[in-house]
Amino acid sequence: MHIPETPGAISAVLVATVAAIALLACQTDAADDVATEGEPDAEHEESAEGHEVHWSYEGDTGPAMWGSLDPSFAACHDGVRQSPVDIAGAVDGGESELEIRWQAGDAEVIDNGHTIVVNVAEGSAISLEGREFALLQFHFHHPSEHTVEGSAAPIDIHFVHAAAEGDLAVIGVFLEAGEADPTIRSIWDAIPSAGEAPGALAAFDPNALLPEGGSHYRYPGSLTTPGCSEIVSWVVMADSIAVSQEQVDAFAAIYPMNARPVQPLNERTIELKQ
Repeated sequence: MHIPETPGAISAVLVATVAAIALLACQTDAADDVATEGEPDAEHEESAEGHEVHWSYEGDTGPAMWGSLDPSFAACHDGVRQSPVDIAGAVDGGESELEIRWQAGDAEVIDNGHTIVVNVAEGSAISLEGREFALLQFHFHHPSEHTVEGSAAPIDIHFVHAAAEGDLAVIGVFLEAGEADPTIRSIWDAIPSAGEAPGALAAFDPNALLPEGGSHYRYPGSLTTPGCSEIVSWVVMADSIAVSQEQVDAFAAIYPMNARPVQPLNERTIELKQ
């Protein structure tokens, strides 16, 4: 439409995620957490007992309470490598060991109740420090979840990749206000109304949402949604892409706030890779 603008019994929603990761010869429990990072109906996660657990970004089910909502969410409160973080005091990490091999293909756009998600076709992948991760999907947060020296961008994108071993690598890209972006426009235009089938994107190329510069920040972290599993290798691009204020406002009209607050860095080091 035009809008004014991933334990327990496996739900129909989770089947799609497990199937995607099975293609990578991975059927580990860790893969289940991909559902919270962007699969349909993620608003209600299944607990180990099989009942639905509602979480949100505010009030009694908001981020401060996630760790107490269900035992499977304990890492949200007790974890020591949680994400997002404020990017400050980064040290020189040397040359980049990131190779992005995304390719164009058909994609679908969904609204999962927490964010807008674009599920991509098979075939796109990255190599990060000698390991292979396949791109599954990407989604958006408003404002950005990671901050830089205390400042958030209007929106950020999380590109979620899975390794055969079950852990994840997520690339974050900041969207700053500027000129309108035609790729973002095509995604916003494909967002389905309630009850509609997923929106279609033909021959969609995710490379169009990468900034020109290859510099990026690296640190070990977690999913930014329940259960906050600490299985994520984070790559946050140092440069951003531009979107118009109207495009920011259009997303904000759907999700006025869907960002987890920054978490303590603890003993971790953030590296800047060139």
